This record gives sequence, structure tokens and C-alpha cells, in this order.
Amino acid sequence: MGVFRVLATVLFVLSIPVALVTSNIRFVANEGRVYRYAIDQFDGVRTTGIDRDQLLRAGDEIRDYFNNDEKTLSVRVSVAGREENLFSARETLHMQDVKSRLQAMNRAQEFSVAYALVYVVVVVLWAREVSLRGLAVNVALGCVLCLGVLAAVGVLGVAGFDSAWEDFHRLIFSNDFWLLNPASDRLIQMFPPAFWESIVFFIGLMVVAQAALLLLAAGIYLGASRHAEARRLEAQYA
Repeated sequence: MGVFRVLATVLFVLSIPVALVTSNIRFVANEGRVYRYAIDQFDGVRTTGIDRDQLLRAGDEIRDYFNNDEKTLSVRVSVAGREENLFSARETLHMQDVKSRLQAMNRAQEFSVAYALVYVVVVVLWAREVSLRGLAVNVALGCVLCLGVLAAVGVLGVAGFDSAWEDFHRLIFSNDFWLLNPASDRLIQMFPPAFWESIVFFIGLMVVAQAALLLLAAGIYLGASRHAEARRLEAQYA
């Protein structure tokens, strides 16, 4: 039983950074204001030559695509009075890859959150295999791990975001459909590298803030419990 308890605890510690990172990415991917920010702040209307209302609608359709069962993204727009596909065949193939990766990430997010909750309810509260103090220590370990990983990623980003972003794409994609032409491909015109740099920074900032708050809460609880234990011992031997 000791081995299973250790394994369960290790998985719980790992579930904290996974849950924090994936939950924030999922939120951003489904937040309409993020798409409006991309179009308005990075001059999407000028670079694509398509009016803002159609680009905003395209953003809505992209979000729907990430959450529906459609295999291929199809967004139609009117350009100079002629209706056409917003994205090329290469771009839609890349979006298929993006969707599959997001869906896998969503499953990881759901599993990590569910596992953390089950661990607290079953292992800590029901079976009492781990004390509340032990839970606080494990939460703190998970948060420290999360902050450490983000610090390493931050160093890579500061050293050169563009190269790190390319390495990330080469790591998670098995093809080169993500290599788009800013002069002609509307997907990268709508969501340029500068946008992704700001969004990665924003997600990182949210995760750091959340991990820091959890770490602070765990630290406060551990400090309070240590103080209460000291007072109990003093009263016992007084």
C-alpha cells in the first residue's frame, strides 16, 4: 500500500502544474476577447484586407471549430464582392493539427483536475492516508515545480522567443504546415508572432499568479498548523 500511496502522491504533485497550465490555455483558446485583441491590436484588418466584422465572425467560427466534431475548418468571407475561403488548404490542414493537439490537451486538463479532486476526497478526507498538513506540503511541492518549469520556459523565451516558438512547433507537430507566409496566409496575418508572444506571456503570468497564491495558502496553513502544534505541546507539558 505504501508504494501505491507514494505513486498517488507523486501523480497529485504532477497534476497541479498540468492542471494550472492546461486550464489557462483552455480558457484563452475559448475566450472571445483574445480573438478581438488579436484583430484590433495587431492590425488584422489592414494585413488581411478583410473588414473587422468578418474577422470577428471568423474568430467565433474558429472557437466553435475547436469545440465541435467538424474535421475541417471552413470560413467563408466576402472580398471585393466575391465570396471565398478565408484560409488556404495548407492553413486548414494546420488547423486540423491544432485542433487535435487542443483536444488532447483538454483531456489532460480534465484528467488532472479530476485526479486532484479525487485525491483530496479519497486519499486525504476519506481514507486519511495523508493528513491535511501532508496535503499542504504536496500542494506546495506542485506549485514549486510549476514555478520552476515556468522559470525555465521564461529563460528560453527571453533568450529568443521566435526560435523557442519554432522549436515548440517542431516538437508538437509532425509536419511543416505551421510554416505560413505572412504576405499571403491570413491565419498568420490574423495571429502574428507578436500576438503569440504577448499571449504566451499572459498565460505564463496567470499561471505564476495562481501557483503563487496556492503556494502562499499552503505556506500559511503549514505555519498556522505548526504554531497550533507548538501551543498544544506547551499546554500538554506545562
